[in-house]
Amino acid sequence: MTDKREERIIKFTTADLFPLIVKMAIPSMIGMIVSTIYNMTDTFWVGKLNNEALTASVGVVFSFVSIIQAMGFWFGYGSGNYISRMLGKKDYEEAERMASTGVALAVMVGAVLLIVSLIFINPLVGLLGGDTSEELMMATKQYLQVTICTIPFMLFSNVIYNQLRLQGAAKSSMLGLLVGMLINMILDPVFILKLDIGVKGAAYASLIGQVTGCIMLYAETNKGGNVSIIPGKMKMDLFHIKEILSGGAPNFCRQGITSISSVLLNNAAGAFGVHVIASVTVSQRVLYIAYALVIGFGQGFQPVCAINYGAGKYDRVKKAFKLTWITVTVFLLIATPLLLINSNTLIGAFAKQPQVTEVAIRMLRAQCLALPFMGYYILSGMMLQNIGRFGLATSVTIAENGTVFIPVMLLATFFFGMEGLIYCKPAASLISLTYSLIIGTYAWKKYLKEKDDEIHKAV
Repeated sequence: MTDKREERIIKFTTADLFPLIVKMAIPSMIGMIVSTIYNMTDTFWVGKLNNEALTASVGVVFSFVSIIQAMGFWFGYGSGNYISRMLGKKDYEEAERMASTGVALAVMVGAVLLIVSLIFINPLVGLLGGDTSEELMMATKQYLQVTICTIPFMLFSNVIYNQLRLQGAAKSSMLGLLVGMLINMILDPVFILKLDIGVKGAAYASLIGQVTGCIMLYAETNKGGNVSIIPGKMKMDLFHIKEILSGGAPNFCRQGITSISSVLLNNAAGAFGVHVIASVTVSQRVLYIAYALVIGFGQGFQPVCAINYGAGKYDRVKKAFKLTWITVTVFLLIATPLLLINSNTLIGAFAKQPQVTEVAIRMLRAQCLALPFMGYYILSGMMLQNIGRFGLATSVTIAENGTVFIPVMLLATFFFGMEGLIYCKPAASLISLTYSLIIGTYAWKKYLKEKDDEIHKAV
């Protein structure tokens, strides 16, 4: 086991960077593609029911799912980043302690959230923006009741997935995730259409997929030199919990505030009609296809960044960032015109009602204004987190969908109405990109340059 871990660390700190990043990125990109399809599956099959309230309910409940996923990524990234640094230092015992602690924390928090959410389900539906109409409220509650039962499994799988990925076991993380998602996608049309369970069937499919994914991911932790989950090594002390919470804070804040902004956006869209909530749901699903691939490639950069930083190879961190940035920017420059040209077809695959598709197409095209330039924004937050600059990473990652987006969205809809709702996202994206360029340049000069200077002085 130790020999395999040693080989992995040597590979990460000496191999040619671009092939290494690509090798790490391919499983992550496949996982992100499947994850994107998985997130779109409910919308697609529920859309076949030709009911805008049911389509809107998927978007409303997804805001809640995003909050739970944010917590899973919080614990997963927090423990995973620490595990990567320990592997770089070859402290395998401490890596196993952190892996076990991260999983235990996720399970305990998940159980508490499940109970609280079921008790307060009615106010939760209203908080999420699911009370715009009686029909939407009923559909949202049906979907949410079953979704709440997936919480502990969702947290468990998200934590192990990120721990595996950040220790460089990209293939293991992908395989564990894919099985659960594929089962969900297969069961969706069966439950929704064949068994005629409707929107609740989508939730049952998700529950079965989540349980299966948990089993598969746990099995992967005991293979191929991966860091094992050993309950007896769990350490619920202040140090380990603080490392998890601080290390994963940028991800939790980003996804958490994204969920909050989604709720606010649903409420703002609801003022213009249920069909606008459905339009927001559909346009965001389509746009995320491009974002998912960029994030997937960036996830290939992350273990390279974290392990080399832990090993003191700071020059490789900078070179890896540049190579990744160039690659994702080229991809976005190709993807954006493809989305624009095929916007009618892509939106039409998820919505049939003319008033929904018309607004969704306009939203998608507006968001393409900023898309080609957003690679740096995504990668800068990842790099800052992986080198341990959690405060700066958090400030960057929460900008586009949170601290910048929320005031821009509220002001834009107040002054410009529907037009403001359509163009608030690209405006927020470009402002956030500018901020990330300032912070990224500052961090590059202050932290990575200082590290290089220390190496030269030592030589």
